Amino acid sequence: MADVGAAIRAGVLGRCPNCAQGKLYASYLKIADRCGACGADFTMADSGDGPTVFVILVVGALVVPLIFVLQFAFHWPLWAVGAAGVIGTLALTFALLPVFKGVLFTLQWAHGAREGRLDK
Repeated sequence: MADVGAAIRAGVLGRCPNCAQGKLYASYLKIADRCGACGADFTMADSGDGPTVFVILVVGALVVPLIFVLQFAFHWPLWAVGAAGVIGTLALTFALLPVFKGVLFTLQWAHGAREGRLDK
């Protein structure tokens, strides 16, 4: 799949980057070894810590302003602001992490990115 748009769609939906039919994940964040539909080998690439970095940036950009608004505009008590911040951070993190991991993995697949090796 050389089409970046198709790779992004497959990643967001958690589908195989090769056929867009099989599941990308074996469990919540564990990429399957192979596609159940087309047999594509997923062991060739690893998104590493990349998805986590993007999720931290996005969640921080959304939750921090929310905390300030709740604290200063609506004058919520500190315990309520803290609870809303923790709940919002956890909910967004758990929702976005598989999406970002899937997109980064399928983009690696689309561009043929592999781990570097030293040939002897």
